[in-house]
Amino acid sequence: MTEPRELKLQEPPLRAEWRATQNVDRETWLVIWDGSNKSRPRAFQASSEKWVEHTKPPFQSLVRRRFRQAVRAPILRAVKALAATAAATCVAVIVIAFLSGALQLRLVVSDSMAGTFERGALLAVVSPQFAPVKDGSIVVFHYYNEDRSLLVGDFSHRVMGGNDEIGWQTKGDANESADQSLVLRQDIVGTVIGWIPNVGIVLQPTNVLAFLLLVMLLGILRPDLSELLASRRKN
Repeated sequence: MTEPRELKLQEPPLRAEWRATQNVDRETWLVIWDGSNKSRPRAFQASSEKWVEHTKPPFQSLVRRRFRQAVRAPILRAVKALAATAAATCVAVIVIAFLSGALQLRLVVSDSMAGTFERGALLAVVSPQFAPVKDGSIVVFHYYNEDRSLLVGDFSHRVMGGNDEIGWQTKGDANESADQSLVLRQDIVGTVIGWIPNVGIVLQPTNVLAFLLLVMLLGILRPDLSELLASRRKN
C-alpha cells in the first residue's frame, strides 16, 4: 500500500486522504471529513464498478486521527483550565493563609521531638482557630519560665493533657519529663499538621552560600564550557 496523501481544502473546510493498494485489483481508499466534531470521517473503497462505503479503512488513517484529536481537544482544554483554576485557587489560599497568620512554617532547632521529627525539619503550623488543640496534638507555643517573667523560646511539643481554662501540659517525645510550666491558650502559636524532614540542612547558611558560589562559578565558566562542547562536536 502506498504512503498516505492528505489534502485540506479551505472552502468548504474538508480533509481528504487517499491510498492505493499495490495488489492486482489496485484498490483505492478515500477518507473524507468536513472538519466538524458533529460528523465522523467517511471511508470509501473504489472497486472496478463503484465506490463502497465502509465503517473504517483497513489502515491507520491520518484523517481519522485528526478527527480523534479534534474530539479530544475541548476535553483537554477543559481539563487544563480546571487544573489551572485549581492550582491558582490553592496558591491564593496558601498566600492568604500566610499573610493572615493562619498558616506558618517553623524550623525545628532541637532534638526534643526526636523519633517523631528531627532537628532541621520544617513544620507546617495552623492557627488553633482552624486546628483546635487536644490531647496528643503537637503544638508550637511560646514557653515561659514558671513565674512567666522570661520567655525561654518557642517550643514544639506534644500535648499530654489540660484544657484552655487552666492551661496545657506539654512534653517533648524525646524528653524524659514533661515541661515544668503549663502552656496557656494565648501562648499557643498553632497546631502542627505536618512536616518536611531535613529542610533545615538545606537552608543552613553554609549550604546556601556554597550553592550561590556554585551558580556563580558555572556562570563564569559557561562560555568556556560552551566553546569546549562545540569543539568536541566538530571533532
